[in-house]
Amino acid sequence: MSKKCGYWTRLSKVVNHLVIGCFIAILCVIPISATSQEKAPDTSYRVRSIVNNRLGLPSRTPTLRLAQQSDIPVQLHGYAVHSVFAVFEYLDSAGNPLFVSPGKEATVKYHQDGTAYIEVVPETVGKAHLRLEVCFEDGGAQSATVDADVILPDEKPVKFLVERGGGGGDRTTGTIYMDLSAMSNHINLGPMAVYSEGEKPVPIPDENVQYKIISANAADPPIRMDPTSGRITALHFGHALVRSRFEDFSDLTCVDVMENASDGGDRTNCAELVPVGMTAPLRGTEGKKPPSKIKVAPEP
Repeated sequence: MSKKCGYWTRLSKVVNHLVIGCFIAILCVIPISATSQEKAPDTSYRVRSIVNNRLGLPSRTPTLRLAQQSDIPVQLHGYAVHSVFAVFEYLDSAGNPLFVSPGKEATVKYHQDGTAYIEVVPETVGKAHLRLEVCFEDGGAQSATVDADVILPDEKPVKFLVERGGGGGDRTTGTIYMDLSAMSNHINLGPMAVYSEGEKPVPIPDENVQYKIISANAADPPIRMDPTSGRITALHFGHALVRSRFEDFSDLTCVDVMENASDGGDRTNCAELVPVGMTAPLRGTEGKKPPSKIKVAPEP
């Protein structure tokens, strides 16, 4: 791994370079691996100026595949590279920014014909901007951006999960308890897939997932589901299953609408609603010691 860039010692006087210059300087001192953290940081390198005409990218990348490594051609015009950081900015369907991924160090590689490229792995389906922040050996730094479209891979995932909360967290088991209060009457499901063993899950767009509510009274379920957003809304007391299907996978989520979502009363995993051939969802308390019962002393 190359040495990390140090803090930028001489800011450009050109106003439109100031923001990007600061961003490059910050990225260039982020420790990327455990190796860089094990030894004292090298402060001998300095970003000395923002430069132009050293870094070139295609006007648009080929279509990228979610969670798959892709090559991005890079033109460096003969300048030696000190370090490269790749940053994905993901967009919604209207082109508005959703979120920016953490910067990841990339290594410049070369094809047999001498053309340079870097490797990136996108983590969200949809439109994105891929920004490269390049620090050169002589202290120059330049940024460039290319548009990209990210689609689902051709191969099937090895695992399908549904996160409770829809925020990309790790709570993928357990019953969802809701009530009719404004605070607890809604929640989002976050479908995710794992495409390689040992890799972290990546989000799957709701448009690629089929949702179905299973309840004792099909005509009057206790919840409503918005299939375009994965949002569940509580309607009245009762419990129901949400079946989420993606590719050849299905996941069951039990939802219980109570008078008070946090009252600690009877718990369910909707076992009586599970379709034939499927397994009841985990409660999320498996392997945990149940709380001790509170004994109430008799009145004198």
